[in-house]
Amino acid sequence: MTTTAPEKTSKRARNTEKAPTRPAAVGQPTKSRRRVWMIALGITIVLIGALATWYVTTTTSRTVSVLTVSDTVQRGEAITQNDLTTISIAGGQNVDAIPASEASDVVGQVAAVDLPAGSLLTTSNTLDTLPVPDGSSIVGIAVNASQLPSYRLAAGDAVRLVDTPVAQGEPPTSDPQTFDATVFTTTYDEANQTWIVDVVVPEREAASIAARAATQRVSIVLDGVGE
Repeated sequence: MTTTAPEKTSKRARNTEKAPTRPAAVGQPTKSRRRVWMIALGITIVLIGALATWYVTTTTSRTVSVLTVSDTVQRGEAITQNDLTTISIAGGQNVDAIPASEASDVVGQVAAVDLPAGSLLTTSNTLDTLPVPDGSSIVGIAVNASQLPSYRLAAGDAVRLVDTPVAQGEPPTSDPQTFDATVFTTTYDEANQTWIVDVVVPEREAASIAARAATQRVSIVLDGVGE
């Protein structure tokens, strides 16, 4: 009697042979991570824009009171309390305007440039005093209307100081001595009805000019208007 067991065993052995290994499935990258990043970026941009809008709105809506002049102040003239007024400007502007709270500090300072009425007062157009060039001196000369041109003198004007005879003296028979000078400041003395003109002159000539000014032996001639 024959048996079929070996055949069955052979088939079973063939069935149990290892099948070819399949490569592991690789998942496709999803777009969810990219979408999250884009959403976060969008939210950040919106927040920055909102903050910028808030800052601009709050800054420009806030006003500050600053100093201006109510009347024209010439270069070199002292600023008085009556010259000052105020105006409100939007906050955040890049100007060096002087706050109204500092009005007392400005009174007595001089205009560094001509200040038309309505001009803002700043730290650059007001000074404690005008600068004096090296090697120069300032001499004050008291003169009446007859010793001045009718044109009002202002700081920076080029003038000549003319040596004149003593009061009631004879007119000179030759050209009088003159000195070149520059107007520093002008002030009107109401009590004595005279003009006090401070002039910038070379140091070597200051003593001679001062001696003539003390005896009112000087007249002022305007040669050029300063800028």
